Amino acid sequence: MKKWLSVICLTGSLIVSNQASASTQDADVLFKEMGSAAQNLSYEMSFMTFNPQNIVPVRYRHAIIDGENISQMIQMDSSRREIVQKGDRISYFEPGFDAFSLNGDHIIDNLPMVLFADYQKIQPYYNFIDAGRTHIGDRPALVIRIISKDNSRFNYVVLIDEETKLPLRVDLLDNNSQTLEQFRVISTVLDSKTVQDSLATLRNVNLPPLLVSPRNENPSFKWQVGMLPPGFEETSRSVRKLADDDVIETAMFSDGLFTFSVNVTKASKGPLLDQPLQNGRRTIYTMTQKQNVITIIGELPLATSQLIASSIQFRE
Repeated sequence: MKKWLSVICLTGSLIVSNQASASTQDADVLFKEMGSAAQNLSYEMSFMTFNPQNIVPVRYRHAIIDGENISQMIQMDSSRREIVQKGDRISYFEPGFDAFSLNGDHIIDNLPMVLFADYQKIQPYYNFIDAGRTHIGDRPALVIRIISKDNSRFNYVVLIDEETKLPLRVDLLDNNSQTLEQFRVISTVLDSKTVQDSLATLRNVNLPPLLVSPRNENPSFKWQVGMLPPGFEETSRSVRKLADDDVIETAMFSDGLFTFSVNVTKASKGPLLDQPLQNGRRTIYTMTQKQNVITIIGELPLATSQLIASSIQFRE
């Protein structure tokens, strides 16, 4: 799989470098048009996601019906996992597990976050570069690069259908231009009556109950993060009980494109995870400080995770 991802990376870089002179539209305009198309058009999209651990085939349907966002995602592998969205409620169905619902604006599982990111929010922290045009399959595509301005986060190369403005391929790259994950569209069907009728029936389906977490609004922590990459803001915090005498304190952060969490708990007597882990976009880094275990989990390069963890300050 790693060799395959290296080939993807090389192919993507050749596309960008060889076609850059053929650019016709500004990258920021293309980015906003892609987001609008993905969130407002009626379509069915079959795609595959690739990372070093697995390949996932997916069918995704989306429409706006009477002003309400209706979507359905089905993993076409043996799991047959299904996700349904009606308005601001997203429901998960998987054989062998109880179904549940969460509140949310869109289905994010298996879909690149670039489809839903707010340009105005992320623009100060990323360079949007028009990299020209190419073909993917039999479709002409426009190419944009989304590059972190300070190298503290990952980068994207996005191929956008020239006609529909829907994504055709999205490559997530590290700071060495190595491909971490890829989203690749196999086929797209626009304005299908079958898709519309299928999604319309979902409006009458009773969705499972909303999963409600115990409320602990804005708990106070005796620690704070000293260094955050520009643009990242705290979005939530929570406290969960692990054992009778132990809890884990969690703060979530996002820049509108990537997310990560800082998790703090008391050090135990057992061995700790001292080797960082990385799987595609996901990094896990753990360190100890003043008898506390700090774990960074999220969509960050390892070097950034290390800087954030080491910047955490504890109050007595």
